[in-house]
Amino acid sequence: MKSRRGAGPPPAAAASPRASKAARPATTDAAEAAAPSPAPPGSIEAQAPAARAARPKPQQEPDEGYVAVGRVLGPFGLKGELKVQPLSDNPDRFRPKARLWAAQQPVTVAESRDAQGYVFLTLKGFRDRASVDKFRHTLLQVPETELAPLPEGAYYRFQLIGLSVVTKDGTPLGTLDEIIETGANDVYRVHPPEGADVLLPALDDVIISIDLGAKRMVVDPPEWR
Repeated sequence: MKSRRGAGPPPAAAASPRASKAARPATTDAAEAAAPSPAPPGSIEAQAPAARAARPKPQQEPDEGYVAVGRVLGPFGLKGELKVQPLSDNPDRFRPKARLWAAQQPVTVAESRDAQGYVFLTLKGFRDRASVDKFRHTLLQVPETELAPLPEGAYYRFQLIGLSVVTKDGTPLGTLDEIIETGANDVYRVHPPEGADVLLPALDDVIISIDLGAKRMVVDPPEWR
């Protein structure tokens, strides 16, 4: 995803240094007496909590060599549709026949529709709710090699995360840990070895230079940081 200085919400594909897309009270004796007895082992009721506990944790980072273009929130309905939060402003990412990577496997979009800011996808070969449940909370990804080139001075977000951040006089501030969308310019969260995180607005007069080869960003922090 890129961010633009002083513009509207950044597109969800790349980031640029310029202007800147989770204790119940104790029950009474009467309530406990009214509660149903535990389900016998092996019953559907007993298996459901175990199945929920076995679900993988939400995927936070894309696989190595890939970029996230969407996050699966979960199955929608009974016919294998997935509700997806788009992380890319490129509508072609979710068009029918588009190839994506999810849950360590390639998938192909069979059908797609937009509604209320979300994308609803059906994947080829997955036609019921049970078959797509494994994609819950995973990232939909594309290889980095499929990303379109950006204009000079613009960067994909994955290129900026992890950069060492230093001031103009060479003082280390820490590592760029997160890019926060604010609706105007992006804000870079820098995590220092010690102390509180540093928040830097992605503005021309703050972000002095970026050297991807050296994995370094030079900044002129505002006084209020």
